[in-house]
Amino acid sequence: MRLIGATWDPASISALAAILGSLTGALASSLSTWITQKHQGRRDLLAKRIFHREQLYSDFISESARALADAIQHNLGDPNKLSPTYALLSRIRLSSSTPVLASAEQVIQDIIIAYSEPNLTPEEIQARAAKHQDPLREFSNICRAELEAMQTQFP
Repeated sequence: MRLIGATWDPASISALAAILGSLTGALASSLSTWITQKHQGRRDLLAKRIFHREQLYSDFISESARALADAIQHNLGDPNKLSPTYALLSRIRLSSSTPVLASAEQVIQDIIIAYSEPNLTPEEIQARAAKHQDPLREFSNICRAELEAMQTQFP
């Protein structure tokens, strides 16, 4: 083979091919590593966001259930009882979708209405439980749908 007036022997061609092959392999490996790390960072961020939302929704459900149980048994004598629920609502407002926020606001409205209604007797509470009346079901379902949608974003 002739290249600009030079003659190449087969050993030189083999050596050059080996060097170019090694360089190509190293470049491909480096590029692959860079792409993997970039996607891993995105996956980690999304996983943290999902975990944060799961915690937030779980805390809201726990606090709302406590407030609902109190509301059906007592009148609202101390408005500070609702402070933790409103604080969680504000945190939901910061990071959640509109459907989740609307459902959380409805849960709080239900709590306020329950406080303004006459207290329930233990028998009435049991009757509601037997009818599977769950004021947090819609909120839970909307949150689950949002979290599932977020999980489909994993590359």
